[in-house]
Amino acid sequence: MKIEGEIAVGEAARYAGKATSRINGHPKPMILSSVITLVVMLSLMLVFTGLQSAFGWPGWLFLPAIVASAILAAMVSTNIGRAFAVRIARRELAKRGLGNPVPNRFEATPNGFLSLTGSVESRAPWTAVSDLFPVGPYWVVIADAWPFYVPRRFFPSVEEEKRFLGLMLGHMSEEARARSNAAARFSAS
Repeated sequence: MKIEGEIAVGEAARYAGKATSRINGHPKPMILSSVITLVVMLSLMLVFTGLQSAFGWPGWLFLPAIVASAILAAMVSTNIGRAFAVRIARRELAKRGLGNPVPNRFEATPNGFLSLTGSVESRAPWTAVSDLFPVGPYWVVIADAWPFYVPRRFFPSVEEEKRFLGLMLGHMSEEARARSNAAARFSAS
């Protein structure tokens, strides 16, 4: 049996929370993140109000203080919410008997990019690979709308890392190579 059709990018985004709740049990991390944002922001505003009264600062300084406290609160709460979400996801996956960490393998084959995570295999033909770029300790491969995170620590040496990237770039389209200039510079260095 075969079924097929089209799915628009982002069409299921509004259902992602419900789907993810099968792993983390609830949107607790997002709720926690929002609560922490409000608490941090209100605390900073109270501190600023006290300082403003104590030092006689002009009232217009309240506007940049709101922006600064909102940015700081969002940064703090996002990190706490992410850590909480990871902890919940690991616990829920362990209940299903899934190990942590999960073995991964990545290959640049003549037919495309291959990712094996646990027992799940993903294949992307070279025509689907549109980007290869570094983010933190990873090389990110974008195949259609799906990111694959290749840890740099998987490479036994810098020379092997450069060789792998060069092999990938050699299979990618000219447009994809143009978007992957950081990888091209690294592999050629």
